[in-house]
Amino acid sequence: MALRLFHITEFAQSMLSPAAQREARHPARLILWSAAWIAIVGALPLWRELAQLPMDAGALLWSGLSLLLLAIAVLVTALCVTNWPGLLRLVILLALWVSACNTVLLWTGHGHLRITAQMSFWRSALEQLTAIPTWKSVLAFGLLALLPTVMIWRTRLRRVPAMHRLAQNLLLIVSFALLFGLVWLMARGTLLPLLQNQPRWLELLSPFNTLLSLRH
Repeated sequence: MALRLFHITEFAQSMLSPAAQREARHPARLILWSAAWIAIVGALPLWRELAQLPMDAGALLWSGLSLLLLAIAVLVTALCVTNWPGLLRLVILLALWVSACNTVLLWTGHGHLRITAQMSFWRSALEQLTAIPTWKSVLAFGLLALLPTVMIWRTRLRRVPAMHRLAQNLLLIVSFALLFGLVWLMARGTLLPLLQNQPRWLELLSPFNTLLSLRH
């Protein structure tokens, strides 16, 4: 009778099986998908404000697309910094839920979450969230955060050697920094007047609004 020295768990199989390694998702794909989703979800109040401006359809579409690409570029760059085993998934989920909370609060006419706020602010924010009808709250958080959370948590990530991961992170950071610069150069003539006339727009873009609250 053969002596079994190790208990082969599902985790161990996923680490050792070449087939499981091939089927696993590359971390870069998770970063790109998550950045796009968070940028869209975190800017829903901004898209609503933008749609109300007296602009023709072409200028409206170009402005929205430019803002979306800029947000995605910043998010991808930030997520690449945290693209390490045990950290990336947690950072994505935190950004996802913060963006969902801010979207719900801003959509209902309240302020966004502030990191440095006093305890009274957090109590008020909790009261505002609980004041929303239950079915609306469940629907909003279910679509904006819970469903993608389940998908992200169930996603099996491919093992990438540390030096390869570092090189890929640097490549993504440089690529999306260039994308940010290119989009800004092409769209600044349209975006600058909008941002000057609508200074509170940055407060409608999550999770950047929460991070920018550190300035205060």
